[in-house]
Amino acid sequence: MKAKLAWMLTPLLALCISFSYAQEKTVSGNVTDQDGLPLPGVAVVVVGTSNGTQTDFDGNYTIAVSTGQVLRFSYIGQKTVDRTVGASSSINVQMEQDAQALEEVVVVGFGEQTKKSLTTSVAKVDAETVKNIVTPTISGALQGAANGLQVNQNSGAPGTAFSVRVRGASSINGSNEPLYVVDGVPILSGSVGANAFGGQDNDVLANLNFNDIESIQVLKDASSAAIYGARGANGVVLITTKRGKAGKVTVEVNSQIGYQKEINRYEVFTAGQYYQFADTAFEDAFGAPGLLSTGGLGASFPNILDQQGFASLDELYASDWGDNYVDAIYRGSPAVVKTMDVTVSGGSEKARFYANFSDFNQEGVIKNQGFDRRSLTFNANFKATDKLDLDAAVTVSQSDNSRINGDNNIYGALTTSVLETPGNTLFNEDGTYNTSPFTFSNPLQNAVVDKSDTRTFRMISNLGLRYKFTPKFNVYSKASLERLDFKELVFTPATSRRGIASGGDSTKEINLINRWNVTTTLNYSDTFGNWDLSGLLGYTFEGTNTDDIVTQTQSIPAGFELPGAGAVPIAATNEIRENKIFSYFGRVGLSYKEKVFLEGTMRADASSVFGAGNAIGYFPAASAAYLMSEEDWFKNNVLTTFKVRASWGKTGNQSGIGNFGSRFLAGVTNYAPRPGTAITQLGAPDLSWETTTQYDLGADITLFNKIDIAYDYYNKETTDVLLSRPLRNSSGFTTVNANVGDISNKGHEISINARIFEGDFSWTSQFQVAYLDNEVTSLQTDAAGEFIPIDQGFANRIAVGQQLGAFFGLEADGLWQEGETIPDALVARGVEAGDVKYVDQDGNGDINANDRVFIGNPLPKWTGNFRNTFRFKGFDLSANFQFEEDKDIFNNSMAFGGATGSWSFNKFASQLDYWTPENTDTDIPRPRFGGVQSYNNQDSSRLIEDASYVRLKEIVLGYTFSPELLGNGMSLRVYVGGDNLVTWTDYSGLDPEVNTFGNTNASRGTDFFTQGLNRTYKFGVNFKF
Repeated sequence: MKAKLAWMLTPLLALCISFSYAQEKTVSGNVTDQDGLPLPGVAVVVVGTSNGTQTDFDGNYTIAVSTGQVLRFSYIGQKTVDRTVGASSSINVQMEQDAQALEEVVVVGFGEQTKKSLTTSVAKVDAETVKNIVTPTISGALQGAANGLQVNQNSGAPGTAFSVRVRGASSINGSNEPLYVVDGVPILSGSVGANAFGGQDNDVLANLNFNDIESIQVLKDASSAAIYGARGANGVVLITTKRGKAGKVTVEVNSQIGYQKEINRYEVFTAGQYYQFADTAFEDAFGAPGLLSTGGLGASFPNILDQQGFASLDELYASDWGDNYVDAIYRGSPAVVKTMDVTVSGGSEKARFYANFSDFNQEGVIKNQGFDRRSLTFNANFKATDKLDLDAAVTVSQSDNSRINGDNNIYGALTTSVLETPGNTLFNEDGTYNTSPFTFSNPLQNAVVDKSDTRTFRMISNLGLRYKFTPKFNVYSKASLERLDFKELVFTPATSRRGIASGGDSTKEINLINRWNVTTTLNYSDTFGNWDLSGLLGYTFEGTNTDDIVTQTQSIPAGFELPGAGAVPIAATNEIRENKIFSYFGRVGLSYKEKVFLEGTMRADASSVFGAGNAIGYFPAASAAYLMSEEDWFKNNVLTTFKVRASWGKTGNQSGIGNFGSRFLAGVTNYAPRPGTAITQLGAPDLSWETTTQYDLGADITLFNKIDIAYDYYNKETTDVLLSRPLRNSSGFTTVNANVGDISNKGHEISINARIFEGDFSWTSQFQVAYLDNEVTSLQTDAAGEFIPIDQGFANRIAVGQQLGAFFGLEADGLWQEGETIPDALVARGVEAGDVKYVDQDGNGDINANDRVFIGNPLPKWTGNFRNTFRFKGFDLSANFQFEEDKDIFNNSMAFGGATGSWSFNKFASQLDYWTPENTDTDIPRPRFGGVQSYNNQDSSRLIEDASYVRLKEIVLGYTFSPELLGNGMSLRVYVGGDNLVTWTDYSGLDPEVNTFGNTNASRGTDFFTQGLNRTYKFGVNFKF
């Protein structure tokens, strides 16, 4: 077996650079721990060289070495041991436990701390527990990984952005996404693209390879995030990438293949059911049966009864003909998702390197969808002298995303597959697409021919230098450059139903973004008796340049797709933007006897976004912790750790108003018909930062040295929210930017980690739950001093005293039944038994806009996850459940595909149970036509559904082969598993997690034919040698 493995890996070994040294003898031995038990995996390195090995399963090792050289034995949690090679060819080592090394290290802003000394709320994500999830993006891997971090997959389409929120939503116009910092450098996140097809955003984080990540920390409270000032209001995600280790060159190969199918698929009326429903509506309106089926509505409506050769309407209603549009747009076989990841790393104590190549390919479950990414990462660390360390890193990636005409669009492929009139064929007899019978478009042609293709190139590079003046005092400086090139082509040919009128339409958007950052910190630490002091001072200078180009033309000749081929120009714009931010910051930490900890932070940001009077924002923070379990009088075997924490801090936000939101802007215009310039934006010289003030109270408890419990209560108040304030028409402008809103987020977080069994059989369990109370507490006011609500999306409203983006509409109270007294005003509008009964809030006997109330909340009150991991010998089994509770969704798909939608639209199969005099025990209104149909279809609580769910997010069964079996330092793990296997929910749509409007702040919780999530079955191999 070993010979076969060596033969198979020869091509990969050719990629590695190895260094050889004169070999005078072979030394072997055994390494044990303090109890005399063998220690597998101990690194054995010849000091000053790259020659090294590892101990096997029984603690044995063998290495070629020269007499007089020094062997260094190192292992996590053990003190490093050096032994000089003498005449003996056998060196045995017993290692000692290093108590200090056993203390978990947590990455914080611009530094590291032990978990023991933390005074703030920081969640650490174990990359090992989420590395097998099938997702191309970092944010997807964070789902259910950290308490207080709400991550939602907005759509099941490949390459679309996730929504990430840390402790609620704090902004309306600005971003609510956290700041992502990779190896100390803030990176671009969020979404880009014209999204001319409607639907989901492109996720720029999908260009980063998750397998390059060593660890992730989430800074949740203001005290931990204040070191990032104006960037930290929404929390901070700190990402540390993998680095090379001293020792022999190692090669690691991770390969995974998976098969995806949609969890749910829409079921719709057959052709016969559609005509029966429509005939019922027309019979109610005009008194005659079968009007649509028999062509009784006029010459433009064919006689389907005769055309299909049915003997009676009953036979027609019981039959089906034509193509199934929903089934047609989905792939016939499971979509394949593949990952190949190859890493080469190693080096000596003087120089270490890490190189990774990754190839990710994901087919969509709907035809013509797909996401491909290739990335290359290289980093190196050099110890130039005893005082000077250098590090450098570069990541280059390119992704291609093929999208279909998506949600939030009446022409979307999924939308039209449901709504288009059934009974037609998708192809003509000559094999061309059939377009004439469709109202919007041929659904299959929409998916396959209409296109939105994007290509994203990304490069992130940085160079760092650390100089140690003394062991206690050093300076670290890092310069970084990030480049993002995004190109999107949206094309609708003249042969498409949508493209007939325009003769074909082509839009190309190019986004070119350059960001540079220079950060320098002075770092100091020292001990004075029982006191430990640490501190840092630093500054950062960052600039972002953006160049957006959009070109659109129509009348595209056959065989061409680019806008340059179009005969009719529609749009040609070029916008160049720039902003800069300059910051000073500092932090001081003080501890007494490693049981009392104090910390203070201050940051000052100067931004080009605001006017001179408000350009500088100050963001202070303070925190303290008391590790009571270190007191002699407290120590016991039950509460083995007990620490209380408190923190307070301020952070800021400047996003949401553009780079020139506070300034007067002028643009070129034409008037009667002379060209000239005119003011296009009113200035707002008093515009200032959104400010978030947060305090946090927490406790960290360990019971019996086995159960870790963390609790946090937070109160997060955002003031001076940046909004567009409406103006009177006489001003000549509609809005002006202003600080006119406040938002409150309060909540509780509990995390429990238990090591239930340890040994050959181990069982670890993790339960996390978070509660969130979100409320808008202030908004702009009118002349009378009343708060002015803001309507968003389809049914969202921003109003004081409500959750951000709460649903607003009529309150439905079932259906009118025969024998009930219907108000005269409604009778005059044609309302009868079987129609929707709305609550008349103002009691005037009619239903209108004044009867609207708040009818639901899109943000979940409760979120969490439950993860269990079992290990026995080489086997491991893990399962993770994710849940969201007490949240609603506005099912706008039902407004179109439900019984109250237009008669011309097909309907969901569930709508067959509509009201009739014989079927009154239902909440589905009877078929209606005309004004009453619109009355029944108003935004109301009928369309609000409970979107709470529990999901088996992932389950993985793996086996790790014994190192003794493989030999030569090899390791091999194989695993099988699945993602999104089971979902328990009452929601009637495709998936309760989706959101039509992507990452928008105040239009959340809407489903308008949004593609649901996929179920994945996967198999993977991790091999290292």
